[in-house]
Amino acid sequence: MPPDVPDRLAGRLAAPPVDRPAEWHIASILVHLRPERSADVRASIAALGDVDVHVEERGRMVVTVEGPHEGRIADRMTAIHLMDGVLSAVMVFHHAEAVAPRNS
Repeated sequence: MPPDVPDRLAGRLAAPPVDRPAEWHIASILVHLRPERSADVRASIAALGDVDVHVEERGRMVVTVEGPHEGRIADRMTAIHLMDGVLSAVMVFHHAEAVAPRNS
């Protein structure tokens, strides 16, 4: 660090550490949709990332979402709910697991 940088700023100028989330969240969402829009909805869901369709049958899908916080789950659920052809998207399960700290 250059000598003219105060000690209190030195830590801020260093490269930030790679953060690991404190928790990992997984949720399942039941999606009701117009059956004729199934292919479009499936493609839109796949484009979101962090989301998988597990079962699809007669206008219903079971979708799982994973992410580092509840906000990611809520964002994905809202995005699904607002898709053309989707009638509703309802969370039916949510679990958060503590992530073990990395030993560097």
